[in-house]
Amino acid sequence: MLAKVNRNILILFFIVFTSFKTTRAQYAITAKYFGMTIHPFGDSYAYLQPYRLDKNARFVLNFGAFIGVERFLSNPRFSIKAIQAGFLDCSGGWAGFSHLGFRSLVFEKGKHSYHLGLGPVFLYRQSWTRFGSDYKGSSFFRIYNSNHLGPVQYKFLISGIDMEYDYKLNDRNRLSASITPGFPMAIIFSVGWKGFIGQISTDHGAKIYVPRK
Repeated sequence: MLAKVNRNILILFFIVFTSFKTTRAQYAITAKYFGMTIHPFGDSYAYLQPYRLDKNARFVLNFGAFIGVERFLSNPRFSIKAIQAGFLDCSGGWAGFSHLGFRSLVFEKGKHSYHLGLGPVFLYRQSWTRFGSDYKGSSFFRIYNSNHLGPVQYKFLISGIDMEYDYKLNDRNRLSASITPGFPMAIIFSVGWKGFIGQISTDHGAKIYVPRK
């Protein structure tokens, strides 16, 4: 089932990324390290999370990567971005997600820019039922029993959010940090690099006006 879903997601990525015709094709590649999850109110399963930094698992270290491909539209303020992630979740088990979203540049000043993305996301992880009686289950996830992976918890969200901050190093390279909120359950932080491919456009249309002091 998971293989079929991921195959369909890859097909959707291909259709979307090749269906938009622009006179100046521009792409961005993003690679980020997924390093921390924040549970604002703690987590009732803190005792199952080996990399927690406090007893309530408000801050939990993670180990993994996000890879993204972004296609800019004829108006470079707007783009479509596909993200694939693989990592160790808060319990130390394997996990991942696939995301496809529309994005917009919401603010830009000097070397700083902020972007907001919105679109469907498919989450999956090694089922926490492997902890036996220590885990009582979650109504958020559904469970699928895979012949190859064993029990897998998964969830499809029609609307996932991605907030990104970029710091411009030069015309083609950025330092990039993302916040992916799953509030109130969790907030995910990642940091890494974004590189542009193709013709660079500096025409981002209208910008938020910031009065000079």
